[in-house]
Amino acid sequence: MEIVNFFEKMAGRWFSQRTTHALSTQQSKAGKSNLEVDFLSAEASEVQQLCQTAAAGKTPLCGLKIQQDSTVEGDSKNISHTTLLVPLSAEKSAGDNQYNGTFVRSGKPGQPSQTGSYSLEEEVLTITTKTEEATSTERLWFINDNLRMRTGITELASGLRIASFCSEIRMGVKPPKS
Repeated sequence: MEIVNFFEKMAGRWFSQRTTHALSTQQSKAGKSNLEVDFLSAEASEVQQLCQTAAAGKTPLCGLKIQQDSTVEGDSKNISHTTLLVPLSAEKSAGDNQYNGTFVRSGKPGQPSQTGSYSLEEEVLTITTKTEEATSTERLWFINDNLRMRTGITELASGLRIASFCSEIRMGVKPPKS
């Protein structure tokens, strides 16, 4: 599977259930999200605009517009934001079924865009983002077309490490045919 096909498969409405665990303090929190994920072509205006401002000279492969509405255990306030994730390049490893590349992701309101790397191997997408504040690695894979899993490890500059696990169920929409 190529990265564009993997991104196409991620499109749809999803319900996400998440558990986050701070490894040093042994504290866990649960959360829920509703995700609306739209697949965008490389020519889409939003994709082109993000590439012009954050990845000049790079060619996008496609894009995902992710609208998230979340609640976290113990917090009465909903968290809502929209993110645009755009893979910029893909190289297939010789003899392998592995693709490696870079991406750009729009920042949350008031934050700059981020860049990082991805790897797609054996139909598991690994996304790594490094900033001055933290390093984050997230892995996504499908159990079937309507159930996907996501794990993440974030290590803050302070040394705090946070692990997360999400199970995500597609809500009533079949994925596009690839």
